[in-house]
Amino acid sequence: MRRCKIVGILSAVLVFSLTGCAGNPEKSVVREKNMDKMLQEAKKKEDTNSYEQVKEEVKQYESYQTKIQDKDLKVNVDVDAKVEIPEVDQLSVYRASQKKIDQKLLDTIRNALTPDITYYDGDKSNARTKSVIAKEIREIERQKANEKRDDQVEESEYEEMLADLKKEYKTAPDKVTLTDYPTDHKIQEIRKQHEANPGDSFFDWLYDLHGNGKFFYGVSDGKDGNYHSLFMQNSADYGNCIRYSSNHNGYEARMYHANVEDDLDNIVPIENGKEPDFSKKKAGQVIETDTTIQCAENEPLTISEEEAKRRADAIMEQTGLSNYAIYDQGLYAQTLEKEEDTGDTAVRYRKIYRFLYLRELDGVLVDNRAGYKLLDEWQGKDYVKKMWGSEAVAVAVNDSGIVGFYYLSPLKIKETVVGQSRIKSFQEIKETFEQMVVIKNTATDVEGMEDAKVSIKVTDVRLVYTRISEKDSFDTGLIVPVWNFEGSIVDAYGEKTTGTVLSINAIDGSVIDYRLGY
Repeated sequence: MRRCKIVGILSAVLVFSLTGCAGNPEKSVVREKNMDKMLQEAKKKEDTNSYEQVKEEVKQYESYQTKIQDKDLKVNVDVDAKVEIPEVDQLSVYRASQKKIDQKLLDTIRNALTPDITYYDGDKSNARTKSVIAKEIREIERQKANEKRDDQVEESEYEEMLADLKKEYKTAPDKVTLTDYPTDHKIQEIRKQHEANPGDSFFDWLYDLHGNGKFFYGVSDGKDGNYHSLFMQNSADYGNCIRYSSNHNGYEARMYHANVEDDLDNIVPIENGKEPDFSKKKAGQVIETDTTIQCAENEPLTISEEEAKRRADAIMEQTGLSNYAIYDQGLYAQTLEKEEDTGDTAVRYRKIYRFLYLRELDGVLVDNRAGYKLLDEWQGKDYVKKMWGSEAVAVAVNDSGIVGFYYLSPLKIKETVVGQSRIKSFQEIKETFEQMVVIKNTATDVEGMEDAKVSIKVTDVRLVYTRISEKDSFDTGLIVPVWNFEGSIVDAYGEKTTGTVLSINAIDGSVIDYRLGY
């Protein structure tokens, strides 16, 4: 059984909440977001609002039910939810930072996943040989000569691209034999590899992304029938992660993501035994294709979900990640890409069971969706783009065993800020929800659609931990208790999105803004 009934809940929702923007309400239910005041609230010593009192209060809400209809803002809300609260003695506030992947952890995960596999330099698996570059030159020359060429591309741009490719062609190797480049399985400094391989497109790309970061990228030779790839990064700008993938058709190209939302960009849920529909947007994903994507016959899934879960739990134990618990599991279709002999890329899909694990801290799940943080702005004369993703472990299983293992944006708990936090009563939280859920989802700003409305269903209410941004610091965050109201929203255009409808800080009652990370 699923711990969470919501499929695909950690997707683009991790970056943006399901709620839209609206003006402030007439009544002042909007809480000022002040970290200092929030911590003062958490430290209060009065006999009111202790966690024990809130646990007693919640017993009367075995089922929280209400209906809200706001004709002016055109929002209908139907709440029929079980209220879940952790059976622990207290809640706390912690300070956390990003955890760097060290050599010991990389070795532990590699040995658990592929103890008998030899890895070779991953950059050589897609080496740009003379034949590859020549093909690109022919394609650009064809586009240049074609009367229907892209009107947005000037002829000078074609000439510039051709000049660059012809220059690269002169020094490109005729052939690269992967097995000539065994790795030592050690973490490397990106800057040093970039300097040692001038003009190498892979290291140019890696350096542009991660600068002074560190990485490991290895692939197998595929002789066992599986193309294994293992990638790790420590990046101050784009987060830390370990990504492992294996399949019968080729190496995974999506290797540098450190966020769960990116992990979901090539999978869709399989519901009620139906064929997966890759053409529709689901949980923030969309795969553009003009043809039907066929199932890869050489990637079978006949094992039961129970057996798959047993294998996933076992690998979590072997990798030393036993302090994580399954938050969501289900059957998914995952797209695979393989280059054909013609040079075209064929897209197939395979069926997998996917298990999403979240950290447990003091017996409480740490749901980091509100903790996603993005800087994408000018700061003085410098343009800064940095992101800190949402911690999770995603494990994919089919008949071949563990075919995907993604340890993303791991946290390091630095200190306890408040050992026994006060939290607001659920009655106060509920009142804030009932007012703000309408205000955050108004349909009145939809032009030309007078009959437009927003329909919201809330099926689960959970008290969990989440990471929020800390004042004046990108590199640290506070882990605080929050109430997540989960369900679905059908917006004014009829599009349904599933996930967290509203998340409210349990300490000060402020609404978490997923776009800002607090």
